[in-house]
Amino acid sequence: MSLPWARREALGEAPEADRSRRGSLRALLPELARPAAVAGPWVIGVVAAGALLYGVGFALLAPELLAPLTAPLLLLALTVIWALPDTRKAPERALAALLFAFAVSVVMWPNYLAIAPPGLPWITMVRLTGFPLVLVLLLCVSTSRRLRTQSGAALRAVGPVWRLLVAFTIVAAVSIALSADPGLSFDRFIVAQTGWTAIFFASVGVFLVPGRAWRMIRLMWAMAIVVGVIAIIEWRAQHILWADHIPSFLKVEDDNVLLALAGAHRLSGVYRAQSTFTTPLGLGEYMALTLPFVGHYAVVSRNLAMRALAVASAGLILLVTIASGARLGVIGCLLGALLYVIAWALLKWRRERTSLLGTATVLAYPVMFLGAIAASFFVGRIHNVVWGDGSQDTSNQARIDQWIMGIPKVLSHPEGYGIGMGATTLGYHPYDITTIDNYYLCVMLEVGIAGFIFYYGMLALSIYYSAKTIWKRKSLAGEAGLLAPIAIALTIFFIEKSVFSEQDNHPLVFMLMGMIAALVARSRREENAGAAKPAQAPALSGPAAVRSFRPGHRIA
Repeated sequence: MSLPWARREALGEAPEADRSRRGSLRALLPELARPAAVAGPWVIGVVAAGALLYGVGFALLAPELLAPLTAPLLLLALTVIWALPDTRKAPERALAALLFAFAVSVVMWPNYLAIAPPGLPWITMVRLTGFPLVLVLLLCVSTSRRLRTQSGAALRAVGPVWRLLVAFTIVAAVSIALSADPGLSFDRFIVAQTGWTAIFFASVGVFLVPGRAWRMIRLMWAMAIVVGVIAIIEWRAQHILWADHIPSFLKVEDDNVLLALAGAHRLSGVYRAQSTFTTPLGLGEYMALTLPFVGHYAVVSRNLAMRALAVASAGLILLVTIASGARLGVIGCLLGALLYVIAWALLKWRRERTSLLGTATVLAYPVMFLGAIAASFFVGRIHNVVWGDGSQDTSNQARIDQWIMGIPKVLSHPEGYGIGMGATTLGYHPYDITTIDNYYLCVMLEVGIAGFIFYYGMLALSIYYSAKTIWKRKSLAGEAGLLAPIAIALTIFFIEKSVFSEQDNHPLVFMLMGMIAALVARSRREENAGAAKPAQAPALSGPAAVRSFRPGHRIA
């Protein structure tokens, strides 16, 4: 009876084939025969010393600096993920599901309802969905060659956009060293990478799949309706609906949270709805960003019921924006409607030169635009909603004062003061609350003039690539037609940041920029596929077909 292989090896009777295999491995990898060369005493000593120093640092600095202490663990995890082999079973569907869940958490869950462990960042719903999304994104990029190839092609279609995003990320990382509070800046940097950078790259891969962009836009539309209904009920009740019903484990003892739960009022006493957002301005901004997509459905949908729902939803969005008292939201809605009308008219005129409707709209548009602007100045109710009734003069003056205070500080430190330090650096304290209203100024104070150029450069280029692709397509039809309302939404966002620095909706904007890359790449691929098809000769009939006949050939 033969002995098992392990037993034979112990007796020095290993098969010749196995001996030769081990010999060949040693010949190919001679380092394996010398374990001391791989893990010598000095390597063990360095690792032990590093572990000892890390443990001492953890004991001395935790929990105040617990977040930076996790950096070695994160680097180790990234190394393990990077080393994973390619597979056909990468969790790409999970990535899409997490992206949709993340979008829901951004809009539907108040960010100030969170678990706040001592010494740790708040555990918010955005982080509970965002960090798993980042992990799954890294797994997909590491193990799916198909996703890497297709996403790389999409990123090349909008090359300057992602390069500016990477440059902005590098500048933000460097700014941590310039910060007066590195711990806070590091936390804000991680939040930005989770909610901005990772969302951009995840969106590129997710929206390369046909149909998903439509589903995301419908989700944003549905959330606008739900959030809007909550805002109307809140406006009638004159208080935050859940302010007195928050479980103890979700209560955060923070002045900003208490301020958000107290609700917002004008100096005249008028209540301002804010729904699930931190401020009424965040609600108004989301409504303005959503309106172009609702209008797009009203124009391109072939379903009469869907068109009617879109028109009704547009009315609700405008009503909610007015209830929020956010002038930036009203101006954004007005601007979105005007931009969509001219986009539709120009494309129809470009596609159908003989169309009277398209030509007439284009020619009459300057009059329409000037009429809308004139109405905002001279029609009393419209003027009060758009420009204010005088009770907003304090806000207007505050923004002017902030520019006067901020410009000298930007010029004295053009490299910035550290991400997350904009309001603290400005030092504007009305009613004992540190605040900053203008996001242009905030970006320059935090990441410097270079960071400002990178940030708003990628926004401007995203709008440019969207408009260029739509102009070339000559149509709003199909999923690529969403590029028109996306470009309009980003234009609204670009303008509104001149008076609003809160970051409630920033993840959605980075998601839309990633969607642009995917849709532009898909549009180019469809265009190239159409150009690659051989031109078919026109079918012949009658005498022409008879003349084309030659002996030995068939007439198709």
